[in-house]
Amino acid sequence: MSRNHIAVLGVLLVCFLPSGAQAQASNDFYQGKTISFIVGAGAGGSYDSYARLLAAHMPQYIRGNPQIIVKMAGGVGGGISTAVQMEHSVPKDGTFIGMTQHTNVISQLTEPSVAGKYDVSRWRWVGNMANLRNVLAVWHTAPAQNLEESRKKEVIVGATGRNSPTYIVPQALNILAGTKFKIVLGYNGVADLNLAMERNEIQARGGSWVSVVAQTPSYISEKKLTPLVVDGLTRDPLIPEVPTLLELASTQDQKAAVLVISGANEFSRAVFLPPGVPPDRVELLRSAFDKTMVDPAFIAQAEQLKLPIETTSGATLEKVAKEMVSSSSDAISLAKKLLGE
Repeated sequence: MSRNHIAVLGVLLVCFLPSGAQAQASNDFYQGKTISFIVGAGAGGSYDSYARLLAAHMPQYIRGNPQIIVKMAGGVGGGISTAVQMEHSVPKDGTFIGMTQHTNVISQLTEPSVAGKYDVSRWRWVGNMANLRNVLAVWHTAPAQNLEESRKKEVIVGATGRNSPTYIVPQALNILAGTKFKIVLGYNGVADLNLAMERNEIQARGGSWVSVVAQTPSYISEKKLTPLVVDGLTRDPLIPEVPTLLELASTQDQKAAVLVISGANEFSRAVFLPPGVPPDRVELLRSAFDKTMVDPAFIAQAEQLKLPIETTSGATLEKVAKEMVSSSSDAISLAKKLLGE
């Protein structure tokens, strides 16, 4: 038999293998491989903690048991560079997964400089580990210690970039509530913002409240940091007395805009694959993610690290992303105005 005949026979055998056998062959893809986990945030914050927690427990549920290596890409620019990298530059074979700032979901709609650079409705979402609501909090030496005072006195707020909740929340408050937050850009994540507050470079910062609980609990026990507002559709269970942006919206138009902005919280600590990854590998990683979320050792370590787990499936995230991207032009226009675009 000629080599050509052997090659043709091999193709025919693969085509007529039972689907289960083909899946078995596909599931061997990760044997001996490494998965790069690119995180669009700075080291030392809750993005870092969640990513490393997942990387420690998820490999056991992926056939081939690949190692997952976390690479913190920094939060300057609000994680946009990571979003663009995952969309265009990494291999589309399932060896790269990403986590970037949840506001990137709306940045492509509201930020002219971002439009067209990526499309979250094309990303293959793996799952979300937690629905974390961001806050704006003031340092104990800030000239204003509540919303009413911040309408009268200027407070310097540090932020990583215009596409980050560290910028979006104080900017929205300036429009919604008439506050006088002066926003300084260019910090590289929550840890960097914390140092800036301690050095009196800035007087307030954004970020999730869980990052305070997990990384700097002394800020709470010593009453050094006070949360003023929550970016979420519902109040944060950790600080139920703090109002939401939605509650501060006074008109129906403002509420419509806030719904677009705060809806991104569904993606708080979401993991995704770039577009073009083979469907069977997407399902493989989604299954591994779901199993990890209910793994007793994973849950125990999350509790030890004080990281809340409130999961959303990849299929649900995919649906929500497509709905947000297809928001009405009126809602998007209002959101842009709210963000000062």
